Amino acid sequence: MYQVRNLSFSYADSPVFEDISFDIAEGKITALMGANGAGKSTLFRLLTKNLRADAKAQILLQGRDLSTYRLSELAKKVAVVWQHNTAPYDITVRQLIAFGRVPHKQHFQTLSAKDEEAIEEAINFCELQDEANRLVRELSGGQQQRVWIALGLAQQTPIMFLDEPTTHLDVRYQVIILRLIRRLNQELGLTVVLILHDINQSLELCDELIALHPNGTLVHGSPHALANEEFLQEIFEADLRVGTIGEQVLVRAPL
Repeated sequence: MYQVRNLSFSYADSPVFEDISFDIAEGKITALMGANGAGKSTLFRLLTKNLRADAKAQILLQGRDLSTYRLSELAKKVAVVWQHNTAPYDITVRQLIAFGRVPHKQHFQTLSAKDEEAIEEAINFCELQDEANRLVRELSGGQQQRVWIALGLAQQTPIMFLDEPTTHLDVRYQVIILRLIRRLNQELGLTVVLILHDINQSLELCDELIALHPNGTLVHGSPHALANEEFLQEIFEADLRVGTIGEQVLVRAPL
């Protein structure tokens, strides 16, 4: 789905990473992980064309250079759900989700039957039927996160990027959101790329990990291949322990 080669990026004179290369597989859930400041958000923005890559870098999306996509074209390929979102004060859930159809419309064009169908499918898939006509501002944080995911789903793209989708949510809604993401992948076949801070969530949910090292390098592999103490301590610069309960691998930090 994505092929990244020789990617470097710096903020002024401060390098974030240098000459990294990796692929993102179609139909998989891939997490970007690493310590704060390692470059997860920067890489996320580069892959979604919110930052411009170094001239020597090559980022291919479905075999085409990402830099050649117009934003209107890219919005038909990639849906992005950001961590921080704002909605108009008086907008309903259904009205907000309808914005997912904007990439498929001409200026001032009204919603078609196909658009309405896509909106309803997104509402139903994200289990928002009871909230569809409520104001977004009336919903809890976990409910609002499902609304933003539904907006991305209404775009009907093959790829969805999620920026820390469980941050600031209680445990119940973290589980709800993670199960929804798994359903997006398994039932709809979406390729999902997300930033997750919780290592155990990454191990449970994801097919692939892209781990950014504090020194600017990158390691790419399956979660369980990378779930060893030496590697995790290096990536997160923290004293971590890896254990198992049954077949489940668990990471903890002794206090």
